[in-house]
Amino acid sequence: MNLSIDELKRMRNMNIMDLKREELANIEDLVIDTEKCVESRIRSFTEQAGNPFAFNVGEYILQIDFMEETDDSIDDRMILLTKRKTQIMA
Repeated sequence: MNLSIDELKRMRNMNIMDLKREELANIEDLVIDTEKCVESRIRSFTEQAGNPFAFNVGEYILQIDFMEETDDSIDDRMILLTKRKTQIMA
């Protein structure tokens, strides 16, 4: 499945209330072969997911996004999230 940039943008910007559970992949069913190159893993992920920005996770629909133009790593963001959730001040 080759998704165009416009199609990816449309999926990314969908309102979570417009998503249909039956059209979304179950996150637990996705299998990625970590031995393959990054391009193959990305292709496999998008083929399995359909919409790479929304998934079924148990009883919930999870919609994800990413921040553009930031120097923060995923680790930086996870630390910030943990601090906020546990109200620990560094």
